[in-house]
Parts: sequence; C-alpha cells; structure tokens
Amino acid sequence: MAAAEGLSLRASLARLAESLLTPAERAEQARAAPKAWTGYAPSPAEEQDLDSEPDRRLAQAAAR
Repeated sequence: MAAAEGLSLRASLARLAESLLTPAERAEQARAAPKAWTGYAPSPAEEQDLDSEPDRRLAQAAAR
C-alpha cells in the first residue's frame, strides 16, 4: 500500500498514526454520540453514577 502511494513504510505509518484519534478524542466522541442521537447529555455527576454502576452490580453479584 505504501509503495503504491509512493511512500516509505515509515511515512505511510506516520500518516496512519496522524489519522487516528487520541484516547481523549475518542472519549469526547463517545460522550457526544448519545447527545447527537437522543438529545440527552448527562451531567458529570450522572456520568460518575453511570460509570460506577457496573462495579456496583459486580460487587452485588459476587456477594451472593
């Protein structure tokens, strides 16, 4: 693929790396998606509650 575009492998990989999102950018897109789809944007407190819910349920299941 790199040769077909007249690039070295290093240049091709560098271009690919530039096109990838950083973890912060991926997180921002993940937060924006529900708002775009439903108009719902949780507050930071709601986000924290939602993030802790799986841990709470796992702890509850482990206690049984």
